[in-house]
Amino acid sequence: MEDRLPRKLAAILYADVAGYSRLTGEDEDTTHRTLRDYLTLIASRIEAQRGQVMHYAGDAVLAQFSAVVDALGSALAIQNELKGKNQNLPDDRKVQFRIGVNLGDVIEDRGDIYGDGVNVAARLEALAEPGGVCISDAVRTAVGSRLPYEYVFIGEHNVKNIKEPVRVYRVFEQGSASVTSNKQVVSQKFGKPSIAVRPFSTISTDTEHRHMTDGLTNGVIAALTRVPALILVEDGSSSMVESRGMAVQELGQRFQVRYVLKGSFQKHGDRVRVNAELIEVATGKIIWAGNLDRMIQNYSDFFALQDDISDEIVTTLDVKLLGGEAARLVRRAFEDPVALEHYARGEELLWRANVNLEFREVERLFNETIRLQPKSPVGYAALALTYWAEVVAGLSDAPARTLERAAEQARLAIDREDVTGYAHLVLAHVYLREREFENAMREATSAVSDRPSCPAAYALKAAVLIYVGHPDKAIEYAQYSVRLTPVHPPMFPAILAIAFYGSRKYQEAITASHAAIELRATDVDPYLTLAASNVATDRPEQARSAADKILELVPNFNLAEFGETQPYREQKHLDRLLDHLRNAGLQ
Repeated sequence: MEDRLPRKLAAILYADVAGYSRLTGEDEDTTHRTLRDYLTLIASRIEAQRGQVMHYAGDAVLAQFSAVVDALGSALAIQNELKGKNQNLPDDRKVQFRIGVNLGDVIEDRGDIYGDGVNVAARLEALAEPGGVCISDAVRTAVGSRLPYEYVFIGEHNVKNIKEPVRVYRVFEQGSASVTSNKQVVSQKFGKPSIAVRPFSTISTDTEHRHMTDGLTNGVIAALTRVPALILVEDGSSSMVESRGMAVQELGQRFQVRYVLKGSFQKHGDRVRVNAELIEVATGKIIWAGNLDRMIQNYSDFFALQDDISDEIVTTLDVKLLGGEAARLVRRAFEDPVALEHYARGEELLWRANVNLEFREVERLFNETIRLQPKSPVGYAALALTYWAEVVAGLSDAPARTLERAAEQARLAIDREDVTGYAHLVLAHVYLREREFENAMREATSAVSDRPSCPAAYALKAAVLIYVGHPDKAIEYAQYSVRLTPVHPPMFPAILAIAFYGSRKYQEAITASHAAIELRATDVDPYLTLAASNVATDRPEQARSAADKILELVPNFNLAEFGETQPYREQKHLDRLLDHLRNAGLQ
């Protein structure tokens, strides 16, 4: 066997200039002089922190450190010093670096370093905001509480040629990661561009045109959900449907986003015209506008139109995509226009379905989609999601059988190379209920990888982590699901409440439970967490009040039957919950 090259563990720092091509295009000489000065500063700071610059590549710097605390301390010190130097420059002339720090194996050869550890550091840099620092979970674990920094979890991200997704954190000086209250649930600052997509409008009363318009909106949202460097308000949010009549500033403030995409759709014969605008909420400035005219002879042309709009947004916001991982931005799944029409109508109805008859109609539409386009994974994935949603909503007369049907459809979608991510979401939930914990974790991780900006994927992974015995990690995922969409379903803070309870952070669990109840007062789960947490904090009156509300909502509530539905891997976690609920007054 060929000898394996020697490797060592090192902390790797990778820095690169944000928007370097634009800066040099506008003023090459000034940019180069500034860059030269800044690179000198960066090198001196690295050396002062016992690091070593390995090489420069144009506007990029690669360095290694023996100690991870030195690498991270150097990164923050560099950004602080550069911030001071940029302070008096116009915004369009600031030379700002993104920095990534990783801890991993490297190959040292001919005075340079190579390997997966370096590749991950470079991808972390791409996720950082200009002037910011991103680190891997390995760095976060190694540093612990030894440095006076705040760490904000920004999700799992696929890295080219790395098998497992990387958990990523943004790093801030203590007190600089602004903490705000959102419906009494703590959320923290993000550097990602945040965007809301207002449903596209049409002046036509033709049913086909309306469904095509909704399909265009959903397609653009689905495309952006796959971009790991964007924050997108919850896809399919009923609140967004209600936003059609809102002014841009009102919509931006309500959803706490930096940008709003709006547009209109017109169709005359085979010709389609889409007018779209990307607006910066704070200034009202249109930062991109497009008038796209297309001949739509088949639905491949229709998806190409969605592709064009999504690509324009990604380019305009200077979002760095990680190699080819985010290249599949839209679902190129339909050739039959009637199949697409059924799918668009079903998806539109699914997100507002709240009675059995509506779910039956959604199922009919997706089954017809499958009949017309049996080789496409999308109909199967959507039908799986429908069955799952029916169980979650408590509208199934036979939940076990309905979940079996959901799993069947999800596997059919995966067999056809599902591109929606829905199938993995559904299977994770099914496996969890069946107490197949390893399978549940695998599917939840796949769901997050497929939909890196989808809050539901992170919420579901949080739920799986709770039951398998990792509530501390679950808190990060649940908080992230809440932060990804300021207007969110009550399920998200309810899961966060359970994660806090599992970590014995009872006061935070009470706060999150109230947030879920404020969003929908008829759900039982947050009252259960509220009752148990109040018992744990010795508040018998509040615990009894929550228990009374549970019995009001479910008069025949039985604690033993409830326990049988809770798929905890370790019995001790379930026993603690049942004891607290028993002491609250539930039998």
